Amino acid sequence: MQGPDQSEPANARRRYSTPKRDQRAAATRAAILTAAERLFLSHGYARTSMKAIATEAAVSEKTMYLAFTSKATLLRQVIQHAVRGDETATPLSERPEWRALVSGPVNEVFARFAAMNTALMIRTAAIVELGETAAQSDPELAQYRDHAHQETRTDLGALAAELERRGALAPDVSWQDAADTIYALATDESVYLRLTRECGWTPARYAELIARCLEATLAPK
Repeated sequence: MQGPDQSEPANARRRYSTPKRDQRAAATRAAILTAAERLFLSHGYARTSMKAIATEAAVSEKTMYLAFTSKATLLRQVIQHAVRGDETATPLSERPEWRALVSGPVNEVFARFAAMNTALMIRTAAIVELGETAAQSDPELAQYRDHAHQETRTDLGALAAELERRGALAPDVSWQDAADTIYALATDESVYLRLTRECGWTPARYAELIARCLEATLAPK
């Protein structure tokens, strides 16, 4: 495959990446992600077509496929954007809010984690649940789901190891046990949705439950 024609003027080669062009591309991606999330949640993954998303986002199908090569890729990006708040690859464990959690008062760590986790659930639980269901019949989504689960466990492992170092765990609780416990109790979107949708709990009440459970299970007595 040939590279760019070196006789082409530098200005002409650079025209494909300009601040305005990049801003338009970012705005287009944002519009597609917003439209996709809205339609996925309204109609389900299987019944939502790329054409419908393009229409909702006011872009052409060609533009859709240039930005996202498949519907599975698009759902993956919708979920990632919901979880991280952006499309960067920075793990949650390296973000400022996690660093503040780890470096904060030890006696407040589980309550603060529960509050942060609840804020995450508020914006992600419904779309993550949809992704989990869709992954049961879509190999591409299943692969992403498994990778996302492993990333979450890695993040929680880093958090738990730091809690152990700072004396926030009971003597008989290892950092691995703590990471597994937090993963099981606090990252299951179905628990959050069952309590808030079916039982009428407020997110604040859910946060209190998670904090109490983690304190009782992991903290020094």
